[in-house]
Amino acid sequence: MTYSIIGYDHARGAHGIACATGGPALGAFVPHLRPGVGAAITQGFSTNVLAAERGLEALADGTPVDEVVAALQRDDRGAAWRQIALMDAQGRSAGWSGEHNVPVVALLREPGVVVAGNMLASDRVATLMLEVYHRARRAGDELATALLAALNAGSDGGGDARGTRSAALKVRDPGGVPLDLRIDDAMNAVVELLALKRRIDQDRAYQQFLTRLPTAEDPHRH
Repeated sequence: MTYSIIGYDHARGAHGIACATGGPALGAFVPHLRPGVGAAITQGFSTNVLAAERGLEALADGTPVDEVVAALQRDDRGAAWRQIALMDAQGRSAGWSGEHNVPVVALLREPGVVVAGNMLASDRVATLMLEVYHRARRAGDELATALLAALNAGSDGGGDARGTRSAALKVRDPGGVPLDLRIDDAMNAVVELLALKRRIDQDRAYQQFLTRLPTAEDPHRH
């Protein structure tokens, strides 16, 4: 149904998520960020958005990420139908893939990065995403660029077995300006998301607008 990646930029303390699915409007359900606290993806046969909200709140209270995820899974009678991953403010992660999700199912976790998917076209989708993400970061690509490269690799590798109809990208530094893009309904949503990101990057008026917005470092900027 969905293929997603969470990435963490240690230098900036930033989290980012890129995700796509064969249904419409995943941007409201799958990616979740809380700057300076962590990131979550909630997907699967029956997506539990509340798990992200509760999980990020628990991280903010200082509970270790593995304990948070264990509690979420234990307390959810629908856990077998969920796929959830949570990453903390240091890039540590935990998650689970319920046994009732539709194959192919994957959950790959490494320090600072998580790739998750269900109803994938093949077992190569997740590994391709992870490989391309690492390659992009080693080449010096910024977090958003690397996440989109990974998502595109997953799409090219088959992505959702039904095709890809919606996609989203979220990136946020603690105290920084948000990047939050989504394609809610398109025949090739990942391609459309890449094109949207390029248009925004090339829009001088919009980029100038961003430089005027307050940040934690310069809260009076205007």
